Amino acid sequence: MDLKFFQLVQKLFLSSGKCTEELDEFSSLLPEVYTASNEKDNNKDYGAFQSDINSCDNEKHSNWVSELSPPKAFRSCLKIHDPDILLSFVKYLMFFSNFVFSLLGFTLFGFGVWGLVDKQSLISDRIGYLGTDPMLSFIMVSLIVIFLSVSGCLGFIRENTYLLRFFSLGISILMVTEILSAIIIFAFKDQIIQSAKSSMLVALSRYHDDSDLKFIMDELQLGMECCGVQSYTDWAVSLYFNCSSPGIYACGVPYSCCIDPFEDGTVINSQCGVGAMRMRENMAGSVIFLGGCMPQMILWLQLKFWDMAAIFFLVMTVQLVCVVCAQRMLGEIMFVKRIWKEKVFQVQQNRDPNIPSIEQQP
Repeated sequence: MDLKFFQLVQKLFLSSGKCTEELDEFSSLLPEVYTASNEKDNNKDYGAFQSDINSCDNEKHSNWVSELSPPKAFRSCLKIHDPDILLSFVKYLMFFSNFVFSLLGFTLFGFGVWGLVDKQSLISDRIGYLGTDPMLSFIMVSLIVIFLSVSGCLGFIRENTYLLRFFSLGISILMVTEILSAIIIFAFKDQIIQSAKSSMLVALSRYHDDSDLKFIMDELQLGMECCGVQSYTDWAVSLYFNCSSPGIYACGVPYSCCIDPFEDGTVINSQCGVGAMRMRENMAGSVIFLGGCMPQMILWLQLKFWDMAAIFFLVMTVQLVCVVCAQRMLGEIMFVKRIWKEKVFQVQQNRDPNIPSIEQQP
């Protein structure tokens, strides 16, 4: 049975057309099949090959390798390295997970570009506000996700060392950035709170000019049951809600500040906060929320601290697993290439002993 099998393998080798002598970066873990280099080799007598194939080892190989061409001796004696099942599982798991994240990244990127175009944020007279546009954050995050996930997706499925190194390095840099960000937040929390207050005041001043900022502030005030930054009077920074404004919203606040912004529980009353800053504080407190959103956000963060810490460590663990998987795949690829190079060198050195050793080769 073994003899018939190797005879069949021999015929398959002879029917091949080309000889691949080395691996490139896009080669799979299993090497290409070597074939005869010319007609003379194809017609050579393979009696010695058939009689020794089952007992081929390094000592036997050194005796008869000179009688066969290097490709034939190589394919007969090379013991192909077969990666374990776990590595194959990791390979395809990382491929599919990175593929999903790449789709998510392209979706976020498209959403961000659509938001900028829809609001005409890229035209010359509004380009100055681009730095405060929330859609810019979507685009920046999506680009990071796209670069990392696409490199990981192609790197794992194609076993490309360059892409795997880029993926591993990118995830490592991201992990270091996250750790440093957490340290900075704890070390400079007072300065960060002041910066957040300033950013929220900018959002209040642009409430009617940017639909995304308007949506964010409305959802924040409705969810936190708050109004303004420190108090409801912060809405005076808006040209529309300032008491000097000639419009109907003068001395008012948005509907999202109202305690009950819905009429009959279904329709939003957009004018429920009109004139709230003209009222006495006790009267205004029966219509709108008087407290600002910043104290509410700080309290919420304090209550959810351990939940956010658990999420942070979970994300770090997933990223660490990605780096370990990439390094494991890189090690496997380099190990197989090393085996290939050593076997080729053995065949070549038996034919020409003057060939320098692998360590001496450039």
